[in-house]
Amino acid sequence: MTTPRVAPSKPARVETLAALLITLAIAGLHGCFLVHAGGLWRDEVNVVNLAGRHTMSAMALDSFPILLPLLIKVWAALGLAGGDVSLRMVGGLIGLGLTGALWLAAWSARRAAPLLSLTLLGLNGTVIFWGDSLRAFGLGSVLIVLALAALCRLLEKPTWGRAGVLALAAVLSVQALYQNAVLFASIGLGGWVICWLRRDAGAALKILAAGLAALVSLLPYVHTVVGWTSATNVVRPGFSFMAASGNLTTVTAFPLPQFVWVWVLLALLVFGLGLAALFRTPPESRAPNGRLTTAESRALAATILLASLAGYFGFLYYAALITEPWYFLPLVALAAICFDLALSAAALKRTLRVASVGAVAATAAIAVLFAARDLNCRMTNMDLVAKYLDEKISAQDYVVVTPWYMGISFERYYRGAAAWDTLPPVSDHSMHRFDLVPASTNDLARAMQPVLDRMGNTLQGGHRVWVVGWMHVPAPGRRALSAEGRLLAEHSQSFDAVDLKIQGQTSDYEDVGLLRASGWQVGTP
Repeated sequence: MTTPRVAPSKPARVETLAALLITLAIAGLHGCFLVHAGGLWRDEVNVVNLAGRHTMSAMALDSFPILLPLLIKVWAALGLAGGDVSLRMVGGLIGLGLTGALWLAAWSARRAAPLLSLTLLGLNGTVIFWGDSLRAFGLGSVLIVLALAALCRLLEKPTWGRAGVLALAAVLSVQALYQNAVLFASIGLGGWVICWLRRDAGAALKILAAGLAALVSLLPYVHTVVGWTSATNVVRPGFSFMAASGNLTTVTAFPLPQFVWVWVLLALLVFGLGLAALFRTPPESRAPNGRLTTAESRALAATILLASLAGYFGFLYYAALITEPWYFLPLVALAAICFDLALSAAALKRTLRVASVGAVAATAAIAVLFAARDLNCRMTNMDLVAKYLDEKISAQDYVVVTPWYMGISFERYYRGAAAWDTLPPVSDHSMHRFDLVPASTNDLARAMQPVLDRMGNTLQGGHRVWVVGWMHVPAPGRRALSAEGRLLAEHSQSFDAVDLKIQGQTSDYEDVGLLRASGWQVGTP
């Protein structure tokens, strides 16, 4: 005998309609990013170059495993990676995939629309900007939310088939990001709490099996992960809780700075409701269809949220990295869907339900405006700088790119006739080769001297030196801070910035300048 389907209530239909409208707005914002993002910045070029390698081990030479470079390699094999726009489509599809994952997770757990996560995460301009870039953090966010959806499906009907789906999601998520291992462990812990409440050892065993599959898939990277503790201080200078908290705040302070406290308040509500659900007296009866009850959803969400916060910061401490805002995308994605699991509008009383939907609608309206403004921004202007040089430069000129890591994106776009080097010079510009940068001051000075000599010879020969990147230009009568700056300021007859007349904003992470020096003089006082 089948259970008759119950038609959704009018409030539920209104919430679903609101979520669908927000989803359309999210799709429009991803399109806005695709139109305005422009060329690939150095971290994206690094990934694309890795995707062009011929071996799996070579493609994994980055701060994350192989999945994203492999995905780009498949995209290229299909003939779809012909230029920047086609590559950006990969990021756009990943960003839209996160929206779909939020829907799937919320529907799998509560048969409800993900209003909170769509509003706080999906419309978040910072999340879209960095999630759609060709780094693994967007992909990792999608897959960790899908892993939670797979867990909810397993808890509804704990079959080995659904356990296999959970294992696949777990393996893919950790192959996107190392830190997803910590987040999946948090998801598994939440699943075990539900199994404990239900006294279901069989489901707990299946969750463990999925976790072990993910762990085994990471064995090829053991040497890499263990080597983090002995990495150079330039790459891994140490973890700063204050810096990490600031970067997490950057992600959650959208559309207004005060929304950080919205995230904090919602997290505290989730913890409180989850604790109350764990010690509910009498215990809530189990749903006949195996779906999560309100109390189970809250217990699951609270466990995952608490464990993921502690585990993620613990991972960052071990990795000893200088954190950036995009590092926190998977964590906030998991937190946002936990809000929906624990604070579903369907579980609220009518008055609170109406108020919550109204607050979501107001937030969504504000977020769309701010996100559209913020996404009208290029990721880099290096492609435009290189294009200018291609048109203006002569073969006898000389180009200096500083700092050295800007050479990664410059090499992708520059097609000019003149020779170029970075400061300090490194022999490989296909990826971030920190190992090739001189460690000591004396070694650095020796490595830079040939570049300085060539700059001087170029100017004395009546040709121009072009500087791409970030260099301090001293005011008249002031001394430059760097050796190359002093050489150009004190010995060139003309040394000024080139106005490229670039329209719109460019991300601070790769908003490079172009300086031009010409002529030679013995020196100025």
